[in-house]
Amino acid sequence: MKLQPAIFVTLLLFGFNGFTQTGEKEPLKASANVQVTNNGVSLFPNLSLGKPAAIINVSLAKKGISFEPELRWGLNGKPWSYIFWMRYRYNSDKFSLRLGAHPSYVFGEQTVEINNQEVSRFITTRYAAGEISPGYRFSPKVNVNFHYLHAIGLDDYGVKSSNFYALQPQFTGLGVGKDFYFNFFPQIFYLELGDNAGSYVSETLTFNKKDFPIYLSHMMTYKLKSDIAGDDFVWSLGLNVKF
Repeated sequence: MKLQPAIFVTLLLFGFNGFTQTGEKEPLKASANVQVTNNGVSLFPNLSLGKPAAIINVSLAKKGISFEPELRWGLNGKPWSYIFWMRYRYNSDKFSLRLGAHPSYVFGEQTVEINNQEVSRFITTRYAAGEISPGYRFSPKVNVNFHYLHAIGLDDYGVKSSNFYALQPQFTGLGVGKDFYFNFFPQIFYLELGDNAGSYVSETLTFNKKDFPIYLSHMMTYKLKSDIAGDDFVWSLGLNVKF
């Protein structure tokens, strides 16, 4: 029997609530980031919006366990995708490990036939995914992570199985003068979508001011070799506010 995404999320939330109510007292950490971007890009080309978008990331964390919904809309107000991550993080001085799972909903406008007439309707495609991401810290500003994600489609249409493999160096807190700094996140990844596959390079760059909640971000992805449909090069600029 398939576990429906709504039930899956409910179980995760009950587990999270139970975890936060037991054991040693520790405050619940809450944070959020709101981004407005000129181009809604996803690492999975079939899930990209390709239009101006707004993205809200929320995190509720305690003792290494976090609930991290990611809610995306087009700037026209139409939904793009909803992702409901539940994650566990372990961190030591040098080694880190992240485990995660989520149900997600991707929205798209399609032409369907109703009463012998073709009409445009929003169709929701459901996915479930799991990830593992070990990492090693070389210095306070340099990490290297490996990221593997497997996703399955829960509907009769859409991609049934996806695999994502990535090597992700991370360079954080790169100072520019006294008050400004960059974060630079390049990666090289291999993606399998059903019977199609491809290799890509991408980067995310943020420009920040210390103790200031607003920052700029840039993202680009370049296709090295792939038979997956999509542009060879995509990019986006984002204005972000963190809470």
